[in-house]
Amino acid sequence: MAGQTPIRGCSGCNSLSFSQEFYDAFNVVLCNQCKQDEQLISKSTARQSYLLTDTDLKKLGSIGKQNPHRKEWNAMRLYLQSQVEELSYTKYGGAEGLEVERERQLTARLDARMKKRTQAARKDNEEAEKLDRIKQKIVKGMRTSGAVSEEALDSGKGIYQRKYESGATAEVEHI
Repeated sequence: MAGQTPIRGCSGCNSLSFSQEFYDAFNVVLCNQCKQDEQLISKSTARQSYLLTDTDLKKLGSIGKQNPHRKEWNAMRLYLQSQVEELSYTKYGGAEGLEVERERQLTARLDARMKKRTQAARKDNEEAEKLDRIKQKIVKGMRTSGAVSEEALDSGKGIYQRKYESGATAEVEHI
């Protein structure tokens, strides 16, 4: 027993009985009654709510439980909420620091989305301008190719088939 600290009992009520599962996983001594007062949270909740990374969470103990939603999925990793909260507050300087970091990350995500949408809109505008230039060249080419020699309406599709004296043909939608 050299190098190990003796277990003195539950840290909540000083009971001599304790949960071996919690001691092995989280290195905390809690009896089964006090264990009920502690909350376990999933890895995804710890990452989202407390802004911790996988590297941060590796420092903490966890319990693996079968996924209740689908048995064939990977096991869930459950962490002691009090330990996750303490680590997060240490990393971000308390509850206020965590809230500031959450706001910063949200703003950064929104800025990135807005930038992406602006770039997409700019690209769409450039493509629309390019199409307009092509249409103008086509219309200008039609006008210079001579007079319309023949025009027929396809009544099923609502499209005019125009034939020019120069031999060029064009389909024009009837509006």
